[in-house]
Amino acid sequence: MTPLRTPRGGADLPNPWPPDRYEVRCDRGVYGVTEDRYHFPEIAREAAHNLRRAGLARQILVRRLSDAVILFDHPRGVELPATLW
Repeated sequence: MTPLRTPRGGADLPNPWPPDRYEVRCDRGVYGVTEDRYHFPEIAREAAHNLRRAGLARQILVRRLSDAVILFDHPRGVELPATLW
């Protein structure tokens, strides 16, 4: 996380956003790979499902950052229930 600075260069301010806990990695073929991070599991899960429905990616992978567990892997058919996220 990048600390925020006051306009006059005073003390650092804490970041108002909660820390990231999930990473959604999306392979879009010739358009490259994108990685987005989310704090809330519902938002990460919704992002993965929206990418799958739209057909925008060859591979969609969601992993929990704390223990690197794969929660969603579209090509391999991995999708843990929402209660385990």
